[in-house]
Amino acid sequence: QKRILKGMTKCGKNGSSCPYIKEGKIIKVNNSEWKLNKQLDCNSYNLVYAISCNKDTCKMVYIGETKRMLHSRVAEHRGYVSNMETDKATGAHFNMPGHSLADLRVSAIEHTKGRGSEYRKEREHYFIRRFDTFHRGLNKQK
Repeated sequence: QKRILKGMTKCGKNGSSCPYIKEGKIIKVNNSEWKLNKQLDCNSYNLVYAISCNKDTCKMVYIGETKRMLHSRVAEHRGYVSNMETDKATGAHFNMPGHSLADLRVSAIEHTKGRGSEYRKEREHYFIRRFDTFHRGLNKQK
């Protein structure tokens, strides 16, 4: 019997998202903390997630949500960077001078099981406010 550890972990299958997974039990953004209360990995879905820049001088964060598995959503964000889609927040950020895809880290923040997209979007907005990633991060008003 494997013990269930709360927090974000790599799936262990060495998938394409694994190098970008930021493992841990606590998310810290702009002096605010959030404790993960479930075991989450790149196969988790119905999530609010954080993409952060791993550069010591930067540490900018983007909060997003997805109903799909996290690795599918991360693949899209990686595509924005690779294809230089600078109209996308992550595409623009990781194409800035001195930045690259290697600086991208992702962690699930919360699993919003079975509550539908309205609730997931509400939670996304909650975390954008909580972590202030609109003013001090990569989230922009659409």
